[in-house]
Amino acid sequence: MQPGRGIGDLSSDADRRGLGSVAAVDTGLNIQDFRRWALGELRENRNRGVFAEWLVGKALGAIGNKATRLEWMPWDLEYEKKKIEVKASGQALAAQPTPRFDIAPRRWTWLASTDEWIENDPPARPADVYVFCLHKPVPATNRNVRDPTAWEFWVISRQTLDEKLGPQKSVGLGTLDHLTRPTGRITWPEIRAEVDRCTRAGAN
Repeated sequence: MQPGRGIGDLSSDADRRGLGSVAAVDTGLNIQDFRRWALGELRENRNRGVFAEWLVGKALGAIGNKATRLEWMPWDLEYEKKKIEVKASGQALAAQPTPRFDIAPRRWTWLASTDEWIENDPPARPADVYVFCLHKPVPATNRNVRDPTAWEFWVISRQTLDEKLGPQKSVGLGTLDHLTRPTGRITWPEIRAEVDRCTRAGAN
């Protein structure tokens, strides 16, 4: 794997040709300059979260080379007809003394396919499976953020979150360890197998 290369693949060939034609008329614009400006600082919380989504999507084979990310979707990825939500945090930039992840049930869900808002009464978690991603190194650097071996992951079904945590709005590392026993924390190459196991268990 070549870290970071996939982010550059998120635009389509047609987009790249289009922007190339803009540059050809001497505007001085370059899509790589935009990517560097917008996503170059991977230590920043939002960019780190977007990178975690991409990292999980690549582990699942759920992101094609020409895929693009749609903002504000109620879940981040679709894999084998299952909705996957990716939650990211890091030891270096956590707002709390120890990292926590947002798992709050939502009152409203936006459906991009129909551009409509659906009310959930009672509030509900929209995804089928949640992948929690923790970036471990302190200090964080762009190089170690894009290194899959610098991350730890937990995979938990919505059913487990609902049954064990109810309407709880956030979850910490100790609870994640407890909910995923005996598997516990996993590495990047193990994500797909654990998501598969989790979805099979939920189907039984």
